[in-house]
Amino acid sequence: MSVFAVSSGWVTGWVIFLVVVLLVVALLLLMIKGARDAAIKAESIVDAFNESETHTDGLWNVDTVNRHIVDITSSARAAREYLESAGGES
Repeated sequence: MSVFAVSSGWVTGWVIFLVVVLLVVALLLLMIKGARDAAIKAESIVDAFNESETHTDGLWNVDTVNRHIVDITSSARAAREYLESAGGES
């Protein structure tokens, strides 16, 4: 059979076929490596976002603290006005 393959010019076809297959395998391996690297980078990005979320948890409470400060100062102002209007009378 090898005599038939050599004599009919199939050797060139087989060489081209093997080169194409090797190129496809190499490209697939590069794509798999790229996908793995992208997954690793995406995981590190998610970890960074989670870390930044834990570091900024206090910022979500600023609005609540501000509302409490306004309530306290309003109550203090009302108490001072009441005491001033009463003139210190008992």
